[in-house]
Amino acid sequence: EISNLEGSVKRGAAEIESLSAAIGKTESDAKILGEEIAALQQDVAKFDADLKASKDQRAKDHEAFVAEQRDHGESVDALDRAINVLQKQNFDRTALLQLQESAQLPAHAQQMLSAFIGMMGDEDPLAYQNPEANAYEFQSGGVVDMLKRLRTEFVSKRGEIEKEEMSSQHAHGMLAQDLASSLETAQE
Repeated sequence: EISNLEGSVKRGAAEIESLSAAIGKTESDAKILGEEIAALQQDVAKFDADLKASKDQRAKDHEAFVAEQRDHGESVDALDRAINVLQKQNFDRTALLQLQESAQLPAHAQQMLSAFIGMMGDEDPLAYQNPEANAYEFQSGGVVDMLKRLRTEFVSKRGEIEKEEMSSQHAHGMLAQDLASSLETAQE
């Protein structure tokens, strides 16, 4: 029986040694896995922070785009109105003055035409003298051309910022998708 007991003690000691080694390995594995989990949690926190920062920056960029687009749109509208006003003034004023003096025009129509001519400028229509050889030439032609060039530049710039916005929006979408994918992978 003693030999039986000695054999059981030896087997128990071997089993204790084997289990102690398994416990040591498991503790080592748990420590390594804990470090890996901590690293993954840091990655998750970093991906979350990067995604939030990216979304915040995108919101700021979009807000700046909207303001710049509105500014260019308002500038184009103002230029359109200015060009329209100046082009409406491009007519033969001498013909109106001659028509006003025409004997075929009723007196009431002559008064209305006189009032209209008076509204066209600061000059006194009665003090107006007919031009000598040349008829009145539209003086704002250069200004209209300049305004048209400015309008073209604003429209072109607005197109450029719209392209930049689309490009920025696409880049943000790709980055957000990449970060979301990395975040999902890190959480698995």
